[in-house]
Amino acid sequence: MPNYSSILISGPTASGKSKLALDIAEKIGGVVINADSMQIYNTISLITARPSNKDMDTIPHFLYGYIDPKIRYSVGEWISDIEPLINFLIRINKIPVIVGGTGLYFAGLFGEISEIPEISAKTRLKWEEIKEHKGTQALFDKLKELDPKSAATINSTDTTRIIRALEVFDDTGKSIRDWQLSPGKPIINKSMSKMIYLCPPRNVIDDNIIKRTSEIIGNDQLYEEIKLLSSKKISDSYPIMKAIGVKDTIAYLEDEISIEILNDRIITDTKRYVKRQLTWARKKMMDWEWIDEPQYFF
Repeated sequence: MPNYSSILISGPTASGKSKLALDIAEKIGGVVINADSMQIYNTISLITARPSNKDMDTIPHFLYGYIDPKIRYSVGEWISDIEPLINFLIRINKIPVIVGGTGLYFAGLFGEISEIPEISAKTRLKWEEIKEHKGTQALFDKLKELDPKSAATINSTDTTRIIRALEVFDDTGKSIRDWQLSPGKPIINKSMSKMIYLCPPRNVIDDNIIKRTSEIIGNDQLYEEIKLLSSKKISDSYPIMKAIGVKDTIAYLEDEISIEILNDRIITDTKRYVKRQLTWARKKMMDWEWIDEPQYFF
């Protein structure tokens, strides 16, 4: 049994981190907890590379596929969900293996994300309706009026961040920028955690992306999931609609693009996302142990 209170595994998309987490959890008798902002949602699993039912039956997996896609879920809400789970695992002497590619989630675990109060459903609905009826520019104009400090740091076309800033100001009377200056509460002890960043060479990641994309678009499950998601009529400003491949698969199902274009777009967008993940990691996660192939350490 390793002498750690938790094991954290991150890395870019298609690096193999989910398989490594499963193997380590199985080896040490631990459990796997999701730290990926898209794998939290139900309805779609294939395109977000959520672990298979077989894998989740092998070892207990938590915080996967449990959020309705109509909910704009925040880092703070994930922290609220994972904290009691970690406390319970400590009491029963189970080591959590926390895995995902969302850097902000790990920052939240370390108390590096401010504790912004949960936004009410009424406030969320209010700003979403304004967006639907008046558009993003009207929202941005309102943000400039109410919270110029935040408006100065947000792109005028970034609907998600604009709405988030408006919600926070509306519910708390305080700029999200001011909230962000206040540190949060650490959920885990960083010094007692094993932190692994799995980062294979880029050519290996690219090959994995190409292979995975081919498997995804060749699976009828993808189209069933996207049809179901599309039927929910979710606003484009919601995070789930920004998952790589979602809008393009909808376009393919509506005969707007060919399957070849769908394939190419998913590959291109995934590679771009990997680049952004690595940029974040090189700034924020250099104190992790970087490895280029799976290792068990224990």
